[in-house]
Amino acid sequence: MNNLFFDSDVTLDSIKNLKIAVVGYGNQGRSQALNLRDSGLDVVVALQDGSKTAQKAREDGIETMSIKEAVSSCDIISILIPDQVMSGVFEKSIARYLKPGKTLLFSHGYNIHYGDIKPPDFVDVVMVAPSGPGYAVRKEYKRGKGIPTLIAVEQDASGNAKDTVLAYSKAIGGTRACAFESSFKEETETDLFG
Repeated sequence: MNNLFFDSDVTLDSIKNLKIAVVGYGNQGRSQALNLRDSGLDVVVALQDGSKTAQKAREDGIETMSIKEAVSSCDIISILIPDQVMSGVFEKSIARYLKPGKTLLFSHGYNIHYGDIKPPDFVDVVMVAPSGPGYAVRKEYKRGKGIPTLIAVEQDASGNAKDTVLAYSKAIGGTRACAFESSFKEETETDLFG
């Protein structure tokens, strides 16, 4: 099948020289940030002022910064905060700092599919959605294995969005199991109604 991807199909080349901001350090944020770092990528954790998880990220050896600083200075912005607060954080701390060439990455399609977040047309909008909780994403990565991921490209302003999602999936361990090509709509409806 041409919509399944494994480690041997993918390299990290498309993102190895990019800076990645993981917004949030909870269930998925911590696991994905640590896996990205352990894959040799340049990753920071972006948090709201006064976040209680900043100390944990620093203890884990990951640099922290404000969301607006991270969006301004990073190439890939992986938004891994709860769906119910995501659109507000996007409007307040992300949207105005986006520039052409940046990628918005999600691990759940809800806010894009239902239009709560409307990204500008000059950024890539992609999804890498692990088919399991964050603790399993980290645990399997450390065992040399991975959790399957659903990948999707909603908006390809750069022409390289698919390479980005595949490389990101590889970096968090997803292609060790399998990355399945999907869509924001399919991932959202499967998650909500499956």
